[in-house]
Amino acid sequence: MSYFLDNVRRLMRDLQSEPVSALPRRLAGIAQPKLARLCEETAHRSGLGDLLARRYSGKGIALMFHEIHADVDGELRTGCGPAQLAHIIDTVRAAGRDIVTIEEGLRRLAEPDSRPFALLTFDDGYRDNRTNALPILERAEAPMTLFVPTGMMTRELYAWWIALREIAKTRDAVDIPPMERRFECVDLASKVALMRQVTAWIGTDNARARSLAPTFTKYGVDLPALVDFYAMDEEELKTFARHPLVRIGAHTVSHRFLSGLEDAEVAAELPANKRYLEDLLGQPVPYLAYPHGDEDACGAREARLAAQAGFEASFTTRPGHLFAAHLSHPHLLPRMDVGYAPQSASALASRLNGLHRVIAAGFVDPVATLA
Repeated sequence: MSYFLDNVRRLMRDLQSEPVSALPRRLAGIAQPKLARLCEETAHRSGLGDLLARRYSGKGIALMFHEIHADVDGELRTGCGPAQLAHIIDTVRAAGRDIVTIEEGLRRLAEPDSRPFALLTFDDGYRDNRTNALPILERAEAPMTLFVPTGMMTRELYAWWIALREIAKTRDAVDIPPMERRFECVDLASKVALMRQVTAWIGTDNARARSLAPTFTKYGVDLPALVDFYAMDEEELKTFARHPLVRIGAHTVSHRFLSGLEDAEVAAELPANKRYLEDLLGQPVPYLAYPHGDEDACGAREARLAAQAGFEASFTTRPGHLFAAHLSHPHLLPRMDVGYAPQSASALASRLNGLHRVIAAGFVDPVATLA
């Protein structure tokens, strides 16, 4: 309840600081996600969710996680905890889905009589995937794929989201000159809001993300040290990759928004990341996940270049389930983000039964692609 009240107070402060002309747009931006959550909750409580989503429930589903935190609030709710991961695995299996590797999932998509399945995918190479997630996966005997950018391992990644979180965690007021905004962030709700609003402002603009570098310097953020703290190093990744439940996938060199790069840059990023991981691990890396893989961050061009780079399949972050039809465009596969906290029962149910895709797509094509 304290988080809710803090959030209400934070919202009232923000609205008071907005010019009157900007209020309608701001209020619409606030109302839209809340309406979607209300629809999810109503459908879940009424029992209509499964009925409405029946056409959108596919043979498979790819679930996306990032960090698995021991202290979710302490990390500003940018990931989820081990208990949530365990609950999701139990819920997936209770719904009649097997948890399988990507190879097995693609095989099942091609076989009409195969059992429904789920894929567990993790992005970026965070150390807590090994320390916090792997014990849960071992107890559940659940395989996973970890998508790793080169720069995270070499400590050269411009991980602006980690730097932004560090500032929000350690300051009660933060100036973001490129936005011409000052954020008062004295409690969890306002710190989370800072993260969300700056991330929304960046959108898929690499230049905006890079414009935050002087701000990080001003607040004394040592980004390579932060990456070193949160991410596995090369030796840890090599050990992790040898675990029988673990597969490693590609995630580009620099983790930038691919849509903002020239053709030649994307054409270099994808095979370079693949070669780096294969040379490091001594094993093939046949699968890719696009960083920031929504409609604005990647599309048909990236799919073509992923195929040219030698990947067998590639994942976006556009919500939806996996259908046999996706085999016709295997480099634009959807994924559902379930690795955030807090997470209501209705929010999880809507992602697992396909209702989230219904709401996101407006009752149109259940086969999500970016083509």
